[in-house]
Amino acid sequence: MQTLKQFRSSHKITQKELAAQVGVTPTTLSKYENGEWIINQAVIDKIRELYGVEIRPLKSRKKTWQLTKRYTR
Repeated sequence: MQTLKQFRSSHKITQKELAAQVGVTPTTLSKYENGEWIINQAVIDKIRELYGVEIRPLKSRKKTWQLTKRYTR
């Protein structure tokens, strides 16, 4: 499991690139990554679609998200 920031970094994607891919500003993406804002459902859906991952809030921190690779059969 990774946070959004860890996921982005491990895939060598800049904030600017991911923000453009999901239709938000780099500032908005930064606020998502730092837990300042809750990720919009449309953004969650777009990241799922683009990268084939599940995104869930961490139980201990409502504004922090974990991403896990989805497994296909």
